[in-house]
Amino acid sequence: MIIKLSRDVLHFIHNYYTDIIILILITTLIQICLDYILLPKQEELVFMNNFIGIGLHNVIKELSVDQQYILFRLSAAHSISKILSSTFLCGSILTMLHLISTTNKSNQHLNIGNIITSAILIFPKFLLLIFCTTLFIQLGLMIAIILGIILAIIISLTPIIVIIDNLPIVKAMCLSIKTSYRNFHIITPPILLWFLIKTVFMLIVYHHYYDWIFITKILVNSFSNALSVIILIYLYRLYMLVKTA
Repeated sequence: MIIKLSRDVLHFIHNYYTDIIILILITTLIQICLDYILLPKQEELVFMNNFIGIGLHNVIKELSVDQQYILFRLSAAHSISKILSSTFLCGSILTMLHLISTTNKSNQHLNIGNIITSAILIFPKFLLLIFCTTLFIQLGLMIAIILGIILAIIISLTPIIVIIDNLPIVKAMCLSIKTSYRNFHIITPPILLWFLIKTVFMLIVYHHYYDWIFITKILVNSFSNALSVIILIYLYRLYMLVKTA
């Protein structure tokens, strides 16, 4: 099953690689623009160099009120940028997949404009969905890394269920948990591989982060978005097969 799904993903990417690359680049551009607008300026973060290797709790105790505010802005801005860009990418890619799978091939006139226009209608719902799933996974990771990964696995089908079955978010999460439990052996390997590749890549690239900060941001964001697209296509195809089985 995993081999079949992997072939389906490669086949889809081969047929629609132009649209996929454009959506990835637009998402990366959105992330960079949001970071530039929302994140504190580099000179405001100079004080953080004095706390490298120190635990976050100890850092906060040592910071002044103004520095704590800058740290809060940094965390909030990063979260907002990530959620908004993820909403755009997830909504656009899943809308594209849904339009392709539900439209007669002889009548398909898909382009980036049509995909984004159609995706705009679901953006508010997807924004709430991405916020909720991100919150649950982050809380799980804070408690225990294994718990966070398990949560990521069992609710991973939620966006696909929302767009295919048009269910409310809570019902989609419940159905995702049931479906993921029944197909845990198929969903788990690619998601674990996704976590592993992202972690290893970020560890390698961030070693040179401060040498090539702008290029590194583009590289990291683009690569991360590309991985997210691959896993979304895989999960979409998986749910379609499970649903029709």
